[in-house]
Amino acid sequence: MKGKIYRTDDVERMLPLVSQIAADLVLAYGEVTRALHAYQAEEAATRADASREPLLEACNRTVEAGLDRLQSLVDEMESLGGTVRDYENASVDFYGEHEGQIVYLCWQLGERHVAHWHGLDEGFARRRPLALPAAA
Repeated sequence: MKGKIYRTDDVERMLPLVSQIAADLVLAYGEVTRALHAYQAEEAATRADASREPLLEACNRTVEAGLDRLQSLVDEMESLGGTVRDYENASVDFYGEHEGQIVYLCWQLGERHVAHWHGLDEGFARRRPLALPAAA
């Protein structure tokens, strides 16, 4: 394991920035997916008509630019201590502690709070709710 152990309130304070990066990740992932499909279609067309090579090269540049943007967003999330687990839904894990064990604090775009955790060897499907603090 490598990284800082976060308390839930540490991650909560970062959620406005984490949420924005996550939203940008989802958009960038969608753009890359569309660019890859366009590249694949153009690649097939270029096999039939070599004069389309410049179009294929343009599609390739679009894919590369999209991947660069996606990687920069992943790097930004990682600089905050988060690990992106799902690009389509923007699931992010942060190292945390629960009942004396090191776990992942699990958050997904659209959630208002960090309210779930899962074991280091488990995924999103195994996440469980964190106990919420009693209302004052």
